[in-house]
Amino acid sequence: MFVSTYESAIDAKGRVSIPAPFRAALGGGTRIFLWPALDGTGCLEGGGEALMAMYRATLTRLAPQSEVRKALVTRIIAGSADLKMDETGRIKLPEELCKAADLTDRIKFAGNIDSFQIWNPEKHAAYNTAMATAAAAPETLAAFGRAYSEVLHQQGAGAYPAPILVDGSEG
Repeated sequence: MFVSTYESAIDAKGRVSIPAPFRAALGGGTRIFLWPALDGTGCLEGGGEALMAMYRATLTRLAPQSEVRKALVTRIIAGSADLKMDETGRIKLPEELCKAADLTDRIKFAGNIDSFQIWNPEKHAAYNTAMATAAAAPETLAAFGRAYSEVLHQQGAGAYPAPILVDGSEG
């Protein structure tokens, strides 16, 4: 799972090191796929082969000639860069993706559960502020509460492992 946020530098050759926890989340894979975010936020979205396999399975469930499938295939599949990490965990960011996300010398990696994002640090700060406001909204908290309750109910049915509770005492 991709969690947390990391800042990194882009070197003179356009290379950037994937944060070690993100490399671990790739499960040993060395391929990284990146594309401009679909939602217009201005970041890059990305992940590894597992994410692309999930997208393939999802997209092939749509009718081949549907506008939805064509739009998503064009933006995600055809619009992505297929990059290979070197032995030190670096990738070379394509110039067109750097332009699309306004990336220059510093970037922010942000975890997104099964994927990650690459941001211009200033754009990420503004986005993070907007998301803090959205997260505190009553409708957001209510939606999260409903989803959480559904997961708890499914745990009882064996769909998810039960959480391990720790009492915090030392022994």
